[in-house]
Amino acid sequence: MSWTRVRPALLALGASCAGAHPTPTLVLSPGAVEEPVSAVIAAALQADSQLLSTADTLWAPDATVVANGVLRDQPPRFAGVGPGGEVAITTSRLEVRQSLVWVYLEYRWLSMKDGVARAGRATVLLTPRTDGAGWRIVHLHSSTPP
Repeated sequence: MSWTRVRPALLALGASCAGAHPTPTLVLSPGAVEEPVSAVIAAALQADSQLLSTADTLWAPDATVVANGVLRDQPPRFAGVGPGGEVAITTSRLEVRQSLVWVYLEYRWLSMKDGVARAGRATVLLTPRTDGAGWRIVHLHSSTPP
């Protein structure tokens, strides 16, 4: 049998197999993910200011966290955030790349009780949860200005 006869048959077979078992494609847009992703990051910052390790559900089990050049695996994970006080995101920029969301943000932590205020910057990477119920932080790199 010649290649010119085999090739169309293989293409037809491939097309029929592809149609029988379609592979779902995850399509994300900034508009669809901005609110839920921002909520996860805000919750992580708030949990840090309260030193809550119960917020571990916001993080992937193998998440990498670096604050001011030091690896952290317990709260506070964000650089400059301490116990108590209030924390707020002041600016953020979100990028979507296939099933990965990249967020650059600036935040401020303020403790009225102690009279301390700190600014911080962070890059946060998030991926969808495997069960499809929201987002999980897989990487955080944060720092405070010198």
